[in-house]
Amino acid sequence: MFISKYLLSTMKNKPINTETISHELMLKTGMIRKLFSGSYAWLPTGIKVLKKIKKIICEEMNKIEALEINIPIMQSANLWKKSKRFKNFGLELIKLYDRKNKLFILSPTNEEIINKILKNEINSYKQLPIKFYQIKTKFRDEIRPRFGIIRTKEFIMKDAYSFHENYKCLKKTYNNILNTYIKIFKRIGLIFCILKADTGQIGGNLSHEFYILSKNGEKKIIFCNKFNSVSNINNIKIIKPNILNTIFYIEKKRILNFLNNFKINKIIKNFNIPKKKIVKIILLKSNIKNKLTALLIREDHNLNIIKILKFKNIYKPLIFIKEEEVNNLLKKNNNSIKSFFKNIDIIVDYSVIVIKNFIIKFNKNKKIFFGVNFKRDLPLIKIDDLRNFNYEEFNKKYKKKLIIKKGIEIGHIFQIGTKYSNIIKNKIVNKFGLEKKINMGCYGIGITRLVAAIIEQNYDKKGIIWSNEIAPFQISILPINFHKNKNVKNITYKIYKKLYNKKIDVIIDDRNEQLGVMFKDTELIGIPHILIINDKICKNGFIEYKNRIKQKTIFLKLDYINNFLLNILKKKY
Repeated sequence: MFISKYLLSTMKNKPINTETISHELMLKTGMIRKLFSGSYAWLPTGIKVLKKIKKIICEEMNKIEALEINIPIMQSANLWKKSKRFKNFGLELIKLYDRKNKLFILSPTNEEIINKILKNEINSYKQLPIKFYQIKTKFRDEIRPRFGIIRTKEFIMKDAYSFHENYKCLKKTYNNILNTYIKIFKRIGLIFCILKADTGQIGGNLSHEFYILSKNGEKKIIFCNKFNSVSNINNIKIIKPNILNTIFYIEKKRILNFLNNFKINKIIKNFNIPKKKIVKIILLKSNIKNKLTALLIREDHNLNIIKILKFKNIYKPLIFIKEEEVNNLLKKNNNSIKSFFKNIDIIVDYSVIVIKNFIIKFNKNKKIFFGVNFKRDLPLIKIDDLRNFNYEEFNKKYKKKLIIKKGIEIGHIFQIGTKYSNIIKNKIVNKFGLEKKINMGCYGIGITRLVAAIIEQNYDKKGIIWSNEIAPFQISILPINFHKNKNVKNITYKIYKKLYNKKIDVIIDDRNEQLGVMFKDTELIGIPHILIINDKICKNGFIEYKNRIKQKTIFLKLDYINNFLLNILKKKY
């Protein structure tokens, strides 16, 4: 490949509105171009990297006898309504109508449809276990696309599905695919960790996430030296306190006061009240008709959405009550807390039940109640874990044994079980002639975000550092005076032809540019091996070689250069 025939779209200056190094470098190297929020076009350099990552994934999936399939992106909304995920996914689903006004969705995942397909293809236990995978574009209408290609509306995924006669067989395949993922990520050159995870919208009994550590990560990961463990911060459960030992304040004399339109910061300052004595009320719509659910947590704590989504009595997606509705409800109840909560389900966080004479805050800073107590003013209906893990509290208790780092999710696997075979009525006949529900596993890798993850861990001030296996080009030839010097041209062609015939990805910089300009572009793109064709050096029988990673230059004999490169390309770098 000659640069004169290639789309080299490098940028000299730092692009605007980039939050991460991967986003910045992908734009600077001409891998991607933004079209609108959450949507990117992939240019030739980016496509070459994507293809090489896909190749690695396909090779490793084929080794475990997974069969490649191709599922349509556009799927009937009725199938998703049947599984109730049409409502649960909510606004993240991208919907469209055909000319017959039939409703479809653009697939974010394929659990329903793969079960529907196999319902007519698999009917005996003798056909199981079986594994399928595909590499396909997926869609989610992200409310806040960010970090370049890490969080977008359109992305490429490898999704795989396994089917089993029983749960024991599912667990065996699950562990097999988990080990395959480890091989894939190591082969790509990533440093990563594996966390036990929440099953979320996919569902199931067990789930694991794969993360790379990055200062630009979107999720917090906890490392605990004391317990030698690692976890996603959203999945850590708060230890349930002994409620029997809790002393509730039951003073007969009522000291409940009410303030309207008073800022919470002024309350803290003027009355010298700590944040931990202020309780915020978050109101959600309930699954029960015309009923609300109130979540009570401390002002200094944050609500954990992942935990709330597991509550059966709350609508999914979560519907938060607007401030105007709360104000209207308070007016109807004469600003009385007791009457306000008469027909509202209350779920209280563990940290709140031990407080007495606390302050209640409705919505942002509008309604404030002083001197509130359970039993006397509020019914104590349900107590649960509602908040994010507070690592500062943990560190005090265990003498700072906790470390928080940021991570980017690159893969997620699930032991789903029979959830979707129940919905689709996907059954097999076992060896005893009895009908049995099929057990299922689901396994995903975010391929487009893998590219960003690799860059986040492999770059320097000059640009990206790719490994041999996934670099857009493995070797860059920089010939000095290519168009003027016949000897330089002949040596360039000779080396290029030999490497090309060995199926090595080589690019020749045949532009009429100075060597410094050629070097900058080559190192920015991240080509691991660079050959400089200099007439004076070549006449002495040598050629200049530079390794992108080690930043070392050596002189090699012309007769040995091809064998040297072939040997070095067998290594990771």
